[in-house]
Amino acid sequence: MLQFISMEKALHAIEAEALLHPIDQVCMPLAKAVGRILAEPAVSKLSIPPFNNSGRDGCVLGLEAMACQAGDWLDVFGEIRAGDNVDHAESLPGPVARIMTGAPVPSWGKTVVMIEDVILEGDRIQLQASAQVGSWIRAKGSDIRSGDVVLAPGRCIIPEHVQALASSGVTELVVHRQPRVGVCSTGEELVDITGSPPASGQIYDSNRPFMESVMRSYGCDVALSAHVGDTLDAMTEFLREAMDASLDLVISSGAVSMGSYDFVKPALEAIGAKIIFHKVAQKPGKPLLFAVLPNGTLYFGLPGNPVSTTVNCRFYVYYALLVMQQQPLETPMRLRLEKGVDTPEGMTVFLKAQCVLEKEGGSVVRALEGQESFETKPLLNMNGWIVVSDQVGPMQKGEYVSFYSANPSGLPDIF
Repeated sequence: MLQFISMEKALHAIEAEALLHPIDQVCMPLAKAVGRILAEPAVSKLSIPPFNNSGRDGCVLGLEAMACQAGDWLDVFGEIRAGDNVDHAESLPGPVARIMTGAPVPSWGKTVVMIEDVILEGDRIQLQASAQVGSWIRAKGSDIRSGDVVLAPGRCIIPEHVQALASSGVTELVVHRQPRVGVCSTGEELVDITGSPPASGQIYDSNRPFMESVMRSYGCDVALSAHVGDTLDAMTEFLREAMDASLDLVISSGAVSMGSYDFVKPALEAIGAKIIFHKVAQKPGKPLLFAVLPNGTLYFGLPGNPVSTTVNCRFYVYYALLVMQQQPLETPMRLRLEKGVDTPEGMTVFLKAQCVLEKEGGSVVRALEGQESFETKPLLNMNGWIVVSDQVGPMQKGEYVSFYSANPSGLPDIF
C-alpha cells in the first residue's frame, strides 16, 4: 500500500486499476444513446450531401449558359425540385433549368444562380450578374463522406451529434452501459435530509445526496445508497452488500482518517480488499483511500468534510470513470490570477474559484473567500477549481494557473 503520495502518483495508480476494469459495452438505438459514452467508432454509411445539390432556390447553369453576359436572356428547360431523383435531373437537356434548394444538380450543371440574381419571365431568364463556377452547389460528401469515422470512442453523445449521425445513416451506436455505482456516508452524527431536523450534536447528511447527484451527473446509475453507523461490522456488511450488487465503483465519505471510529480501512482489510493507496499530499482531502474489492469493484474512501468529498469526487472518482470508458483525459484551461494565492509547496491545493470576464476582454480567475474544507457557501458562487501543483507554492497576481470547470459534464467534451 502506498501512503501520502502525490496527486500525480495517485492518478497513475487509479489509471492502472481502472484500465483493468472497463465498463461493458451495449448496442443502443441512436436517439436513446444520448448521454452515453461511445465505445466503438461511429462510421458513416452515407455521404453528406449524398449527391451534388443546390444551396439556393434559383437556376442551374451549364458552361454554355455561363458564357453569357449579364443582361442576356436564356431559355429555361424544366425544373428540378427537392425530392426529385438524380435521374430526373439528368434527363433535362440544359444548359439552364429552374432548381430548388436541396434538389440534385445534373452533371452538366456548373453553377447555381440565386433567384434574386435573375429576372424570370415565363420560360426565360435574364442574368443580372455574371456567374462563377461552383457557386451555391453543395458537393457530394463535402460535409461527411461514406466510410468516415464521424465520432471516435470516448465521446459523450449529445443531442447535436444525433443530427450528423442520423444524416449519415448511423442508426445504432455501441456505447458503454451506465456505470453502476454505490455510495455510502458514515457517522452516527448524520441525519437524513428527508427525516426529522438534527437534534443536539447532530448534523444533516449532505455528502450522500451530493455523491448520488454528482454520480448521476457523470452518467452513472446509483444502484446502492446507504448510511452506515460507526461500527466495523456495519461497514463490513455494507461492503459485502456492495459486492453482491455487481457494482463498478463504490464511494464512501468519512471514517478514513486516524481516529478511533475510522473503520473503513479495517473493514476493507477484513473482506480481503487490495488497498492501493491511503493519503495524498493535497489540501483539502488528504486522507483519500483507494482500493479494489475482491470482486474487482473500485473503491474510493473519501474524507467526511463536505469540500473534501466534493474535491475527491471531481478529481479522482471522475478520473477513474474517464479511464473505464475510454474517454480522453482532461486538459485544464490556463488562466491568469486576479489576485495572488498563498499555497504551500509540496502539497497540491484545490481552491474554490470563479472565472470572470474582464471589461477589456479575456478571462481571469479568482480564488474565493472561504477555502476551509467545512465551508460550503463558496460552492454556491464558484464555477470551477484552481489547482496548484505540489511543485509550485505561492503564486502572484497575473501568473497563469490551471482551472477546471466545477462540472466537467457541463462543457462540451471537445474542450
